[in-house]
Amino acid sequence: MLSTIDTVLFDLDGTLTVPVIDFDALRASLRLPDGVSITHALNEMPAIERERGFEIVRAAELEAAHNAVANRGAIELVRWLQGRGIATGVITRNYQGAVDITLEALDLRFEVVITRDCAPPKPAPDAVHEALRRLGRDAGNALMVGDYRDDIEAGKAAGAHTCLVTNGEEPRFEAELSVPWLSDLLVMFQRVQPA
Repeated sequence: MLSTIDTVLFDLDGTLTVPVIDFDALRASLRLPDGVSITHALNEMPAIERERGFEIVRAAELEAAHNAVANRGAIELVRWLQGRGIATGVITRNYQGAVDITLEALDLRFEVVITRDCAPPKPAPDAVHEALRRLGRDAGNALMVGDYRDDIEAGKAAGAHTCLVTNGEEPRFEAELSVPWLSDLLVMFQRVQPA
């Protein structure tokens, strides 16, 4: 499957970056139940509560952006893919300001970046569809890479191939591929797409 991939779309937090946001603590500060999607829950609130909630979320995203560290193999993988002419993009629930700071800190550039300001958030497939539309690429030759169930579900729903990054833990969600680190995905690509 990797031999036919011409587009790789990445989640940001916990995939391209070392995970730093404590989402359970963030849910608690917003008085949300464990395991619910923060973005979806906030979008269902009345306007005043929703805006207050997103202010808290933006503050957490900004703090994470200012402390962003590339995940193991992230920079090498992205640069290798781009050097091979494989299109790359980011699909994140973060807001654009935090994404800009994070990508600047990592010194990475992408052909397309889709934030929660551009499309309904994952697990809806809209962001994946929008990224592929902007890139002029087909879902059948795309790989969605993420560390969470919503990343994988969005990729599957859009018709893309999927890869779960476990950050060294046991896989908790089912994807076509599962790797501990992005460095492992790089090795897999290099095996099927040699120089």
